Amino acid sequence: QDGKVIENSEASILGPSAGSSITDEFCTKQKDSFLDTDDFAAKGGLKQMGEALDRGMVLVLSLWDDTDVNMLWLDSAYPTDEPSDKPGVLRGPCPGGSSSEPEYLRKTVPESHVTFSQIKVGTIGSTTQSVGGRRMESAFV
Repeated sequence: QDGKVIENSEASILGPSAGSSITDEFCTKQKDSFLDTDDFAAKGGLKQMGEALDRGMVLVLSLWDDTDVNMLWLDSAYPTDEPSDKPGVLRGPCPGGSSSEPEYLRKTVPESHVTFSQIKVGTIGSTTQSVGGRRMESAFV
């Protein structure tokens, strides 16, 4: 951001040697720790992801809300029937409640919008200034 590389944090919740980069082992540790189904490994993990990327993908960015669970899965405590101190439940600082409901947000901030700009594409490490990366033309979405 602004020419500064922000390193990924260590995933200490997964144990002392979990690391800070996404690997098949990291993904499996995460699923085991949170008692989730390891659907990623069942579908071929990073090997299959890499093959899919080689075939080409389209980046899609959007602004939306969630009338099912009020986006709690993104930045709050979710699922709501689990204690927030259970690993994987507290996902961010948003309090939830009525102020997270789409109806409230649409009514109180009807002019909400987003601008996506200065998006960079390229192989890992190629989009930073220190490597002379390229920048896509800024555009309003």
